[in-house]
Amino acid sequence: MTTLLFPHALIATNPEALEAIRDPDMSIAIWERGAPEAIRHMLSPDLQSVRFSADRFEMPLALTRALETARYPLSGARAALEADIVDLARRFAAIMRVDTVDIRLDRITGDACRNFHADYVTARLITTYAGRGTQWLEASTNEACDCGDPHDVREMRAGDVAIFKGRHWNEDRAAIHRSPPIAGSGEQRLLLVINPVDQPD
Repeated sequence: MTTLLFPHALIATNPEALEAIRDPDMSIAIWERGAPEAIRHMLSPDLQSVRFSADRFEMPLALTRALETARYPLSGARAALEADIVDLARRFAAIMRVDTVDIRLDRITGDACRNFHADYVTARLITTYAGRGTQWLEASTNEACDCGDPHDVREMRAGDVAIFKGRHWNEDRAAIHRSPPIAGSGEQRLLLVINPVDQPD
């Protein structure tokens, strides 16, 4: 197991790293892992965005229906995608101590959320299945940083999983991050975002 510890961020190669987000001093917890190869090749102009809320028991069926509606073709890659989303949703719900989560899966071709910001949520799980990963800063919101021209920008790899602490959990420890600027480059991203629906304990 490899672990990197910054003042307010933990990065490790095991999934248990995500639990570090519950530490009051932590802003970001990242599980470094390789992107599933089959999923990386799923990007297609036909894919539509997926968004729904479900509890841990309804999740598999709700996800299957959502992917069918969004034109994700039946394949081994889709089966791998479904299994991974269900696993991440259940891990996140357990860490946040909630029963219901909101799932969003988007094919991104432009600069969504290109400015550095902290989210108005309790916490948010993010992973990029294909394309460039989310960028983040080592500083948190209670520290001085020039978010217009930061010098400590780090970028997740495809497949890495992060939980970013939001303003509704701890204003002083909310994680500062953004989507990588890709407009005009021809690049695409397949991005998964999971938010808690219930309030965490």
